[in-house]
Amino acid sequence: MFKKILVPVDLQDSKGTISTLNAVAKYIDEGVELHLMSILPGFQMPMVASYFPKEAIEQALAAMKSELENIANQKLGNVPFDVEVREGKAHKEIIKRASEIGADLIIMSAQKHGAVEKVMLGSVTAKVTERAKCSVLVLKN
Repeated sequence: MFKKILVPVDLQDSKGTISTLNAVAKYIDEGVELHLMSILPGFQMPMVASYFPKEAIEQALAAMKSELENIANQKLGNVPFDVEVREGKAHKEIIKRASEIGADLIIMSAQKHGAVEKVMLGSVTAKVTERAKCSVLVLKN
């Protein structure tokens, strides 16, 4: 049914990452394109970026990509996938990537946040489900 699936992964939430990839591995069909991604937040802001050399950001992105590839290789077994790591606002980058690949499903894990965090930061999952042009499956951990 779904042919192109995008799975955004928060590497800071290792429990959520592992349970999301375990769920994906169980239900993925042959011939499905699986696209994993992770986002490095905050560095695009001029105030923050001015404190870090460009090489530090590039090294952080490379380290994130390597970590995501390692975890995915362990959890997905023989399921083919590709990995994309970006910097920016998570919900915008997820929606942008879904559009670029023509995703027909986004699979995300819901993270538990307190009321203050939701009000101050918003929920990436909520923003993606509201704005995505494709189906979004939210896994509760």
